[in-house]
Amino acid sequence: MRTLLSLLLVLALQGVAFGATVNVSMTNFVFTPKKATLAIGGTVHWMNNTPTTSHTSTSDVPLSLWDSGTVPPGGSFNFVFTAGGQYTYHCSFHQGLGMVGTISVKIKASPPSGPAGTRFRITVATITAPAGFVYDIQRRDPGGNFQDWMLNVTAKTVGWDSTGFAPGKYSFRSRLHNTGSGATSGYSAAKSVMVS
Repeated sequence: MRTLLSLLLVLALQGVAFGATVNVSMTNFVFTPKKATLAIGGTVHWMNNTPTTSHTSTSDVPLSLWDSGTVPPGGSFNFVFTAGGQYTYHCSFHQGLGMVGTISVKIKASPPSGPAGTRFRITVATITAPAGFVYDIQRRDPGGNFQDWMLNVTAKTVGWDSTGFAPGKYSFRSRLHNTGSGATSGYSAAKSVMVS
């Protein structure tokens, strides 16, 4: 029993340690995995594993956050995702062949639960929004739909005071918004807290 527990602890710690970087392989005109998920502040490492074909990792327009340029066989490219959201991208050379992908960047909420009156912290980014960008945050109350809650936020963390709110699960999601072009990422997956 002790050996099994030790093994599980080691695997859990490895998962945390390796969770900061997600590897995406470029092969046979596909990104693998096609849909990758990581926490805010995590890095995606694209590796070209084809023997003779160059690829790119290029953020879709109009958001256009990154462009690896040509990644030759055996080459790689890294990008750090500092804000929650869904980010679509493609290979500039092979988009017409379906070489597209999505990066889903998860936000954080703490504490995970508490009685009415608890002040929850919703962390949507690891940095204050850079010039020309803001964060849009939506909230879903129990039994409801997502509604705009805080728009044009520049802070990486915001507070939600649950005083006066009914018990239940409250969910939050965010996106990155370019104020100049109006372009946005998709919304992040929801992160929930429980009010008891």
